[in-house]
Amino acid sequence: MKNSSAIVLTFSIATAIGLFIAAPACRCDSEPATGSSSDSSGVLAPKPPDVLIFPDELRVADETVNDFVAKAMSTCAAGEYEPFRLLWSVRGDPLPREEFEQGWQAVQVIKVRVLEKVMIDADPNAGRAEPEIVYALLVDVSLDPEQKAGQKKPQREVVLMLIREHEQWRLAQAPKPMRDWIKKILADAPSESANP
Repeated sequence: MKNSSAIVLTFSIATAIGLFIAAPACRCDSEPATGSSSDSSGVLAPKPPDVLIFPDELRVADETVNDFVAKAMSTCAAGEYEPFRLLWSVRGDPLPREEFEQGWQAVQVIKVRVLEKVMIDADPNAGRAEPEIVYALLVDVSLDPEQKAGQKKPQREVVLMLIREHEQWRLAQAPKPMRDWIKKILADAPSESANP
């Protein structure tokens, strides 16, 4: 399989990262579960540990990036809003708490499909005084078709950008050129039908 850890591409971009195709944030997107999934105290039931799939062949040489991807996706899947919000770049606003808390319960699986190193051009309007190395991340999100969020589109592609702030990785919105490019990489990749 293709090791996608070292492709560098220059983009001229104005903003950060778009998670779902139609939404600008990590949309673990759904309606709260009814019945026994949550109790009267409002505490959300934890997700099973295998909700995140991050294949070894997609991991990059920089272990801090791999660790951040695993932490960010697990935090999103677990429905932990405050930790999720703290993972977001100061360059943009994360998904609001209400949407996040509604959405997380529909998530069944989050699978990392592409993780690519990218060089983006300086853009003072976007807060970048000089070129910057970031990572483009594409994940497939499987939503429960019984939940409101999964009824319309139970399989979604989410594109994120990982940027470096204060010596730590953060999530940010991906610009449209990056979202289109990373989806093309996925479309051009060999089919995984023989090995799901």
